[in-house]
Amino acid sequence: MKTIKLSLILFLFISMDVSAQETDFSFEVSTYLESNGTLNQYEYAYDELLKMLSTQYPKSERTSRGWEYLENNKEKAISDILKELVPIYQQNFERSEIKKMNTFYNSPAGLQLTADRSKMTSAQKEELNAFYNSDLGKKIIEKQPVLTKAISAASESWSRDLYETALSLLKE
Repeated sequence: MKTIKLSLILFLFISMDVSAQETDFSFEVSTYLESNGTLNQYEYAYDELLKMLSTQYPKSERTSRGWEYLENNKEKAISDILKELVPIYQQNFERSEIKKMNTFYNSPAGLQLTADRSKMTSAQKEELNAFYNSDLGKKIIEKQPVLTKAISAASESWSRDLYETALSLLKE
């Protein structure tokens, strides 16, 4: 009887572990968001917010602790938005699809697309067109309205929280 219980518990544990591995592909999504330039956009937004705030709240003895926090908090802020974006992609794409997206964005065409689209060669443009004409590319295009809505909501919340935090730190 004990061996049956032990076997059942072991089976359930292994099943849950395999299931979790299939549904949690956070690393792949994070890699994708980094390689396609999404995280760079949030880093840029963070830097621009600090620039804007520096004119309203210049560094002084009164604001020094707030500025120190904000200047050292960029990595955490990017991690926070990543935690919001990863589930959006996990809900809309399978792990294998995210892996294919990563493969494209790490190819010469994908790298050039994110670096400077206007400098893509004819061959790279053909590769881009082939990617978006594939089943996965069509799915990406089809999912665009859903992704845009969800990402916009996450971005607005992140921006608002970041701005409110910055103001509270600098107004002290």
